[in-house]
Amino acid sequence: MTIPQMSDSIDEDGNFVKRIPLKHVHRSSIQHWQLRDLVACPTTRNEFITVHQNSVNRYNVMTKQTTPLLKDLSFSPTSMTANCGFVAAGGQRSQLVVKSLETGTSATLVDHQVGGSINNALHISEHMGETRLLVSNNDDTVKIFSLPTVSHVTDLTLPCAVNYASVSGNGEYMAVVGDSKVAWLYSTRHNYQRIASCAASSDACFSCAWNATSDKFALASQDGHVTVWDVRFCDRPITRLSSKQNPQVKGACRSVKFSPSGPVDLLVFTEHTSYVHVLDARTFNRKMVLRVTPYDGDQHLSGVCFSPDSKCIFVGMEASVWEYEVDTVCRRRFAEGSII
Repeated sequence: MTIPQMSDSIDEDGNFVKRIPLKHVHRSSIQHWQLRDLVACPTTRNEFITVHQNSVNRYNVMTKQTTPLLKDLSFSPTSMTANCGFVAAGGQRSQLVVKSLETGTSATLVDHQVGGSINNALHISEHMGETRLLVSNNDDTVKIFSLPTVSHVTDLTLPCAVNYASVSGNGEYMAVVGDSKVAWLYSTRHNYQRIASCAASSDACFSCAWNATSDKFALASQDGHVTVWDVRFCDRPITRLSSKQNPQVKGACRSVKFSPSGPVDLLVFTEHTSYVHVLDARTFNRKMVLRVTPYDGDQHLSGVCFSPDSKCIFVGMEASVWEYEVDTVCRRRFAEGSII
């Protein structure tokens, strides 16, 4: 296996998005200082979903209109996800609300506490022949539910608080991270059998994600690094990426995502404040660092996501959401092509 260059030798001359974004005046809230995966774009690039106080809202970038999806909840969500026709929100005291995006906002599937402690992250995906919801909880478990019935499937117990769990696009693997220097890889085909562990970082990890071809996964850590792994080789990462503000707390890596459209092959991750990194996910030898706030002050980032067609990246802040355009034509045309 060829090992790509490590973070200290990665060129910062990447030009993967237009530097001047579209700015949407749409507020998003952060309820826990370390949990920053509160922006989603599940269906179309014309709409994104965020958390604001005790509601989950959908914003249309064309009409500039906001529509409540989960309104006036009894809690302020610490976690949120939207995928496969569902939206879900989790709270500090294990609260969980799930609704169908297809049958309208009146179709509440569940609104109760699932037990344990804070729901650190939620993830919805198709695997094991059905749609399933993963609830990463501070009580050292991943709680797994079947949708749309929200029937309990099983709990996976880990040796630490679980901060994030993510299933690969092909539905065959699951990565799990938590308050540990180690991350874990599971096979979903074998009833969530643990198949590997990775020495991921020097501190807790708070996010993980899979690439479009399901052969690589990325882990974002409190220590200011993102490591990328090949699912076939978990003895060492294929690259280790450093944040701009590392080792300060504001340089902690909070949210990481791969572009969902394979030919685009980009990786994006956020720092605790102000900076977003966009990388070439084919070679990992070029990146683009975006400062999304003025240099005279920092702002907290609430999350990041690609549109389903990978044509734009949404970056959440407390007062607005910024939309960066990706030149997908150049990404498809050249093996390591520059973008706009």
